[in-house]
Formats: sequence, structure tokens, C-alpha cells
Amino acid sequence: MVFGQSLMLEPPWLASERAPHRKGNVYAPELVDEKDRQLLYYGAQGVDGHDRIHLAVCSQSGQWKRHGVVLEDTSANHVNDPSVVVVGGVYHLYYTLAREGVSDVIALATSKDGIHFEKRGTVLEPGKAGAWDSLLVGRPSILHADGKYRLWFDGRKDLPLGAPDKNAPKSCQSSRSVGLAESNDGRRFERVGPGPVFGNDAGGVHVSRAKNGYLMVYESHQGTRWAGSPDGVRWTDRGLLAGLGGTPIDRHGHVTPFLVPGNRPRLLVGSAMAPTWDVNRLAEIRLDAKAMEALGQ
Repeated sequence: MVFGQSLMLEPPWLASERAPHRKGNVYAPELVDEKDRQLLYYGAQGVDGHDRIHLAVCSQSGQWKRHGVVLEDTSANHVNDPSVVVVGGVYHLYYTLAREGVSDVIALATSKDGIHFEKRGTVLEPGKAGAWDSLLVGRPSILHADGKYRLWFDGRKDLPLGAPDKNAPKSCQSSRSVGLAESNDGRRFERVGPGPVFGNDAGGVHVSRAKNGYLMVYESHQGTRWAGSPDGVRWTDRGLLAGLGGTPIDRHGHVTPFLVPGNRPRLLVGSAMAPTWDVNRLAEIRLDAKAMEALGQ
């Protein structure tokens, strides 16, 4: 269901994008479309192995210009997976934060201009011992409507056998699920229900509004998968939305997809060039008529 694919950012890589292998590792796109500019937030891995959140800006010229790092934490292993909503003129950027290993939590930073951010602390931590998300929560997707913040995220209680984090619990049946938390102020979130709202080993999700409810896209080695929901809580898996493009760019899957809605919807993805998902490129995928029909466009 792919009509065309093009890269959004090209080498030479910044040191904060190059990754230890020097091949570049950029992914987790988040697009904020404004009247006179587009803001593309994304995550990247530096030569030191740590992740930071970056920004590229597209103005009337139509060209993306790197702005560089807009959010980092020198004491953390991982700062990535931005999701942004603008409320009352304030940019609320939710992101994955791991102090060490893969001990992910979801944190918040805010900004008045979309460029200079101030950290506001953790807004969602892993669940209680034994819960489906007791090990980690991350990769947020935020929406705001009718005075309420709705935050979808993926979580898990253990890692697959052979995972590199030696301190984390492991299981041969390990899988991810998607949860939902809500807040009135964007800082104090409460989970909706005791369990996840969607399974299917889904992660790296992006949720958007649709004519008849909500759409969720999520990452996989086969491409971008999707699900639909009337209320954001009850989800039905819809299968593969956009498969691999048949080139080395996304030979090993789509990472952290972002659906750009509208009359001509398109996907922004981290195109996986390696099976380890650590050599990624930011790509834009134009969807064909069949995919647009599936989305109800």
C-alpha cells in the first residue's frame, strides 16, 4: 500500500545523530504543522550512544533545516520518542526517559516557542509489581480535547530472552501492550482501567483522531500496522497499512510511525536499514488509494 517513499533528512549527520557505528540513527518523528512553519521533532542516537530529541524546521522554502538538539539529559541513557500537543499557546512535549538501561518512564517538557524547553519531571511511571507494565512505560502519544489530556503508551513487565539489560526480568513470552492514561492538567495522569487497551505486541504507537473515532499506527518488522477505535479504549486490529518499500531503506521494518492526517494522508517513519533497528532513517511514505480507503479518506 505504498505509493512512494523519500528521505526527509540526509547526511552529513550531526555528532548527536551519528550513533556509535557512525552510520546515523534517526527516528521517532513528530510533526507539528503551523501556519507559517512545520516543526519536525525526532529522536537520534549520538556517537556517545545516548539519545536526544532534535528539531528540524520547514518554512516557506519547503526545505528542512536542522535546528539541532532541543532536549537532552546528560545524566540519562535515553531521551527520545517525542509527542507534542499545543495547549493555550504552550508546547507540551512528552517523551521517554531512561536514567539507565531500559528503565523507561514518561516525562514532560514545556516551551512557549517550540524550541526552548524546560523539563517538568515524570508524569507516568511503570505500574505496580506484577502489573502488565511493571517494568517500563514509554513511547507516548498525546492528544488534547474538551479539557482532557489523553496519553497512549506502550509498556511491558519483562524483556525477551537474550535482551541486553542484565538486570531486567526476562520471559520467553514477553510482549508489549498499549495503555491509556488521562489527565486534566497534563501532569498528573491516571491509568484508564487495570490493564492495557490493546495488545498484539504493539509499540511505538501514534494515535490520531478520525471521522469515526481514533486511528493507531504502530511499528513492526513488516512495515506499519494499524488499528481503529470508536473511543480510544476499545481497539480492533486492522493489519498492515503500509508494507516495506522493497529497497534497502526500510528492508527491516518501520520504527515509530507517525500518521499525518488529511485528504492525502502520509506516514513519517523511522526506516530500519538493519535488523537490530539501530540504523534508521527518517522517511516520508505517501499512501496509495487502497490505504487511503482503508483509513476512511
